[in-house]
Amino acid sequence: MGVLRNGVIGLTVLAGCSLSVTAASADGSTSGSPAYELPAIWRGLYGGVHLGNADTDGDNGVVGGVQLGYNWQTQRIVYGVEGDFSLSGANSIDWLASLRGRVGYLIQPRILLYGTAGLGLVNGHDTNSGFAYGVGVEGKLTRTLSARLEYLAYDADNNAHSHSDTVGVVRAGLNIKLDP
Repeated sequence: MGVLRNGVIGLTVLAGCSLSVTAASADGSTSGSPAYELPAIWRGLYGGVHLGNADTDGDNGVVGGVQLGYNWQTQRIVYGVEGDFSLSGANSIDWLASLRGRVGYLIQPRILLYGTAGLGLVNGHDTNSGFAYGVGVEGKLTRTLSARLEYLAYDADNNAHSHSDTVGVVRAGLNIKLDP
């Protein structure tokens, strides 16, 4: 339950930051000059690696894996799809995977705040599917390399115990744009 509470707090803080940045940018110049055109440095195919920690009811362990995704960009909005696979060192989790949609807002041309949601899979003694969701921040280090920090929650339906277990994952990652 603590994982879910922390996830909700994180979502609330990130949403508040996004709204304040949106309000500040809406208070821009009305001089009639054309809007600044952001370069589409986020658009395209990317892949990368991640490392972090998974926690479910006090059972935690290191997670590490890979992700692959594709982004589209329209001015300050970046949206796309991402799939990932992680091996886990937690006692009750062997691996995690997800296929999620992702939408974000560029608070600066090189800094993206995003939310993500989709299908999540958790494998322990058996494989359980459910809803995966989270928030993150990603920054461009170069035109083709980016670093991220994100929180993901996997609400996997545990058929053996007829209840839902939430797995919280905090992880950092590096991505490289595969079609520069």
